[in-house]
Amino acid sequence: MAAIDTVIFDVGNVLIRWDMYALFRDYFETDAAIAAFLEETGLQAENIEFDRGKPFAVGVAELSARFPHHARALHAFDTRWTNCLGGAIDGTVAVLRDLQRAGVTTHAITNFSAEKFPVACRLFPFLLTFEETIVSGSVKLLKPDPAIFKLLLDRRNIAPASAVFIDDSAANIVTARALGLHAVHVTAGTDVRASLQALGVRGV
Repeated sequence: MAAIDTVIFDVGNVLIRWDMYALFRDYFETDAAIAAFLEETGLQAENIEFDRGKPFAVGVAELSARFPHHARALHAFDTRWTNCLGGAIDGTVAVLRDLQRAGVTTHAITNFSAEKFPVACRLFPFLLTFEETIVSGSVKLLKPDPAIFKLLLDRRNIAPASAVFIDDSAANIVTARALGLHAVHVTAGTDVRASLQALGVRGV
């Protein structure tokens, strides 16, 4: 097996917590009510479009016009968006820092709004420490599309067999492995450090 010298991170729910419900608990009494709101308005599908590059102001205005009775909550998804961020995932951040101290190349590929990613970086400065970060909203490509992976691989001349990709989405892991990357699927209880050690990654 080729030595792994590059680690590619996802961001949401790998390095920082992301939970829309955390915001909307200020607007609805129960999680069931939040679920009904999300289903009625299609906000989760619209959020994918934000990650694809659609401006928040445009999407929120469109949804608010269609669902005026939910306009307050919908606008909050823009103006109070940071309430969806639940803090750094300390164990994975520690792994990132150890890799960087050891001289292992680290990159990121994230489905994230181009508008909101700089906000997240101000709150979590370690997001600025990657050698390259591919933000879906900036490049208008979304995981699990292989094209967004290939963009990083080509830009940085990365041999897939020499890299490992870390993500919480099963679909994204499938694409990464199909491209020849090693992969760590982050689920409840996943020990990222142990998973990288098992692959022979140095520095962890």
